[in-house]
Amino acid sequence: MSWLLLLVPLAVAYYTCTYGWWALKNGYRRGGIGAIALAAFVMALAVYGLFLNSEF
Repeated sequence: MSWLLLLVPLAVAYYTCTYGWWALKNGYRRGGIGAIALAAFVMALAVYGLFLNSEF
């Protein structure tokens, strides 16, 4: 069941990463790196909350 709960953060992270790659390709370096870092943070937080946090 926990794997299914990862689908929403994964979709958000994918969408954010595609924007980040687009921004990098079009010369918006700072925004692209920030978007990709945000996507990595969202996934790390989701994995931590679902699998490593024992309070759930």
